[in-house]
Amino acid sequence: MAHKNSGKKVAIAAIVIVVALVALYGITPYAITTKISNLKPNTVVYIYGTVEKRLAFGQFSGFNMSDGTGSVFVIWNGTLPAPGDHVMVHGEVKSFFLSNNEFVQASSVNQWYF
Repeated sequence: MAHKNSGKKVAIAAIVIVVALVALYGITPYAITTKISNLKPNTVVYIYGTVEKRLAFGQFSGFNMSDGTGSVFVIWNGTLPAPGDHVMVHGEVKSFFLSNNEFVQASSVNQWYF
């Protein structure tokens, strides 16, 4: 009888761990990211949002993304995410020459599934 109870305890512990990991995955974008409206040049940030459109021109590529507070262009030379994808971007905020418009030079772009 004691052997059955230990198996149930292990199963319950495994379920609790899985639920905790899923919850952590779900709140990570909100816990560690900077809102697009708060971007400042020469800072390294994580931003989370939805891809609006993509641009590829020769060796130059990137996409525009928004998070509900604003939008920003992300320069990324990897595989471009599709419009509508939710992504987590890590990179450095920079300013376009002769303007106050910021963009992000991404060092990583990861699709985020919720």
